[in-house]
Amino acid sequence: MVTRRRFLGTLGASALIVGFDPTTRAWATGAGSRSVQRIPHLDGVLLTDLPTRQADGRDLGRIVSRLPRAVLRPGSVRDVQKMIAFCREHRIPVATRGQGHSTHGQGLTDGLIIENRSLAAIHSVGADSISVDSGVLWREAAHAAAARGLTPPLFTTYVGLSVGGTLSVGGFPAQNELGLQIDHVRELDVVTGDGRLHRCSPDRERDLFEVMLGGLGQCGVITRATIDLVPARGLARNYLLQYPTTDTARVWADLHVLLERRELDGAYILMFAPDGKTVVYQLNGVVFYDAGRAPDDGRLLRGLSVPASSAAVVDSTYLEWVERYDRVIDGWRRQYAWDDLLKPWFDVILPGETAQGYVSEVVPTLTARDFGPPTGIGFVFPQRRSKLTRPFFRVPPGDSEFVYLFDVLTSSPAPGPDPAFAAEMLDRNRRLYDKARALGGTRYPIGSLDFTGDDWRAQYGERWPDLLRRKARYDPGRILTPGPGIFS
Repeated sequence: MVTRRRFLGTLGASALIVGFDPTTRAWATGAGSRSVQRIPHLDGVLLTDLPTRQADGRDLGRIVSRLPRAVLRPGSVRDVQKMIAFCREHRIPVATRGQGHSTHGQGLTDGLIIENRSLAAIHSVGADSISVDSGVLWREAAHAAAARGLTPPLFTTYVGLSVGGTLSVGGFPAQNELGLQIDHVRELDVVTGDGRLHRCSPDRERDLFEVMLGGLGQCGVITRATIDLVPARGLARNYLLQYPTTDTARVWADLHVLLERRELDGAYILMFAPDGKTVVYQLNGVVFYDAGRAPDDGRLLRGLSVPASSAAVVDSTYLEWVERYDRVIDGWRRQYAWDDLLKPWFDVILPGETAQGYVSEVVPTLTARDFGPPTGIGFVFPQRRSKLTRPFFRVPPGDSEFVYLFDVLTSSPAPGPDPAFAAEMLDRNRRLYDKARALGGTRYPIGSLDFTGDDWRAQYGERWPDLLRRKARYDPGRILTPGPGIFS
């Protein structure tokens, strides 16, 4: 156990935090003022050294920065409860940090940051579920389940993300028939804005359970989750087919041939510039199987506009497939300082009625600069509408079988600040979002977009009064997760 209330002082000098001075709005390292309010005993550490605060004052986008007053590395869930209660009393905003993979300040605050990576225990792996702390990474959950021949039903393309982080936004997968990660949660432990710990599920405190899944951390901090497990196949085969971006209709038609047959485990479109200049579509399809039962490529790829023999085929273990983009990003980190590139990402969910038309119009106008090769890419992820069950994950209206996550994951040409590039891409994102919203689209809120209060009310639509009610109930001091600006 770390001794209570120890922290690294500004510029690295050791010191002892004794409390918070509400008069100066600063953490106090001595009892010189009568107004100092003593902090509670902690099992972990409260840090105010400048390097720690600066590291937690930025996210993956490297566009927005907010320097927190302090960073909590909790040694227990009790620490989270105590500090949220303390912050509510003193009107200190609080945000939880997983891996910091939002791109426009969604998880930042000038108050207290709680690093959930400090809570990273895998509590149990059962026959059909796994119970983990919110700071556990999805790749860690995958390996723990694989040791029992099991797997979470689906994953985001990058699995170096925390469980608590993706459950707060949704968790969009490459699979098309299973919903999102939030659709496979059985139970949550949540600390609400008054410092109380709740265990919630579809049958217990359902109001809280629903608003925590895809609810952007507005009503509580997830500390533990119980997630579905299913039997895992041992191997994966990935099929890759390339198309020019002037031929959206053909790649879209081939995608839907695969979707409608339901013979693959997932199909999606990747956009990238293999030569650094010309953006192309790559249709990806994957099938999972066991040794000795290899898939029939010709049968699975029959009826497409291109012969099955033209597909590149990549075989791997199932876990290698799960971690396929982790290896790519690790390579970008080493070669291109990927973490320090600006990433003004654009992410929107489109209804099936208008998705193809939108993509057909938008993608041919995008240049290599809009992606930022080699580290900038884009995706179209289809998902069956009927599998999206969580009310605060905002699905576009309509009756189409599928909705589509459309991503343009832009990277800057070089690491370091570039205000002109950031402004240019934020303007682009606003234009693309306005076009998408006019066609029924909703925001997937990990990207870089200046969003107003009116935008958020439009995003939540008929759910807005319900969100206000639950916010008032579970975070009456409105201290939790101010970064998105939903209630500002």
